[in-house]
Formats: sequence, C-alpha cells, structure tokens
Amino acid sequence: MTTSDVTILVVDDHATNRLRLSMAVKHLGYNVATAADGREALERLRTEPSDLVLLDILMPEMDGYEVLRCMQREPALRRIPVIVISAVDEMESVVTCIELGAEDYLPKTFDPVLLRARVNASLEKKRLRDAVDRQMAFIREALGRYVPDSVAEAVVNSGGDLEPIRTEATILHTDIGGFSTIVASQAPQQSFRMLNEYYEVVIDQVRQAGGVVNQFQGDSMQVIFNLPMPQERHADLAVRTALRIQQAARDREFSGVRLHTRIGICTGDVIAGNVGSRDRLNYTVVGDPVNMAARLERMNKEMGTLVLVSGATVGRLTESFPLLPSREVHVRGWEAPVAVHALDV
Repeated sequence: MTTSDVTILVVDDHATNRLRLSMAVKHLGYNVATAADGREALERLRTEPSDLVLLDILMPEMDGYEVLRCMQREPALRRIPVIVISAVDEMESVVTCIELGAEDYLPKTFDPVLLRARVNASLEKKRLRDAVDRQMAFIREALGRYVPDSVAEAVVNSGGDLEPIRTEATILHTDIGGFSTIVASQAPQQSFRMLNEYYEVVIDQVRQAGGVVNQFQGDSMQVIFNLPMPQERHADLAVRTALRIQQAARDREFSGVRLHTRIGICTGDVIAGNVGSRDRLNYTVVGDPVNMAARLERMNKEMGTLVLVSGATVGRLTESFPLLPSREVHVRGWEAPVAVHALDV
C-alpha cells in the first residue's frame, strides 16, 4: 500500500483544527477526508473507505467516546484504527480511549514528526492485520470446500487444535463400484477428471446436510455427522445424504462414465481428535461405527444393494425413509450377527 492509496478521516468540530490537521496529513502524502462531528464521521466511515481516523474527543451532540463505542459495535468499522487527538490530556481520558478501542493518542499541539511516526505505525499494524484477515479468509474458503462454514470457523478459531472428545456420531462411507476396472481402461487425465466431477456432485450433497468430509482415499470417502460440531438428528442427516447422493448421481455421467456409489452408514460412540506430528495433523475419528460403516459399504456388493444402514442408525431416526425390512448379517470383525437395512433407492 502506497501513501496515495491511503485515506485518513480527520474528525474535529473546529474548522481551524480540521484544516491544520488535514494539511499535516496531506504533507505526509496521504489522502484526507473530513467530518465536523461524530455523526458525520460515522456516516462517512459507513459509506466511504477510510484506513485511519484522527478523532477529536470533545464535540457537541456525539463526542469521540461515543464514536469509538459505535465503531466497536460495528464489525465493518471495528478494524479501522483510530488515533485520538484532543486537548484533553488527562491520563484518565487516555485510558478510556484506549479501552474503547483507540490505537493511539496525541495532544492537539502535536509535533509533526511524532504525528508521522504514530500514523505510520498505526497504518502498518492495519496492513498486517489485513494480511492476516486475508490469509484467514483464504483458509476458511479452502476448508469450506470440504466442511460447513461453522466447522471451518471452529477449526480456524482453535488454531487447528480441536480438543479430543468422546461422543456419538454417524459415519457415512462411500465407494465407487468397479472403480479399478474403470480406471484400468482410461488415461490418467480422464480418471482424475471423472473423480473430480463425481466428488463435486457428492460433496455438494454432504455440505447441504452439514456433514464433514473427514477422509479421501482414492474413490472412497468418509463423512462424519455430529463432529466436530454437534448436530441434532445426525442419523437422519446421514441417511438423507445417502439418498440424495444416489438421486444426484443416478442418471448422470462423469467424464462420459456412469458411476454407481456404494454407501454404508453406522451410528455409535466414537472418539475424535487430532493425530499426527507437530507439523502435520489430521482430525481422526476412531471407533466401531467407523469400521462398521466401511464394512457395510463393501457388503453392498454381496447383497446387490447400494446403501446399507446399521440397525443402530435406524434406531435413532426421527424421519421416515424408504428402508427395506431388517436383515441379520455376519460382519467381519463382529462375533454376533448385525441388523442392517437396505435403503430403497
């Protein structure tokens, strides 16, 4: 940012003081806007871009204190730095202004050199804050491709260090039927184009339901509901997502290929948290429901179905879905038979 790109708003109810301060700011090479009172200042800040405010305290109708309070209440104005310039030089007034969000404080009988230093320092802090905001916005946008906005916000705000928890969750596991055979007959470019087109459709359904894509592995995908943010009726959300995935992909081709998605869904207690090294972490969900969802997805091939839902998930449903009658099946890793329902898609 160059000085010619910066606009500083000078707020003072005395015309002489406004002129003197405006001339000093122009001498520093910055653009100047002026306001004769607090109300006019807020109107300008809301309608015209300003990078810094030089604010008088003692003004009629709305003083500088109230301007600072209003700016703190409005997210769009809160990030604009304010340097208070006033004849009021008591320490109590200085403390009050800083507590209300002012960046710095100068007496009206300011020294031009000190003014330059304070203005430049405040603008540099703003530049750094803006850079961090842009970086955080990019991270949120990148995360938002895979998780709902609320989850992305939680991850960013926690610095990526989400606390480990034990809770109930619903796991949805997907896989593309006959994927290896399809890929063997294609060029690599077509395979990845096909996958990207497919995932765009599938992930859109996941996002609409508030699910979190926790893991990709080739053509398979693991989605979690009720983590890391709590969701009411997470079992319903998972089954509805499976139904919508099948509906969205049923009569569509992906890079010229018709794909069939197999899905397994299971609900139960899991533990979730970050695992990995200090430099590379992965949010991981561990527990029987994770393994069961993957096993049920594979069993679709044996049973001639596309979506299998565990009895545990069905027992938590509050909505009506086109589920076929329960069947007892033997699942690898489980001694006792497991009740499952096929979703009629």
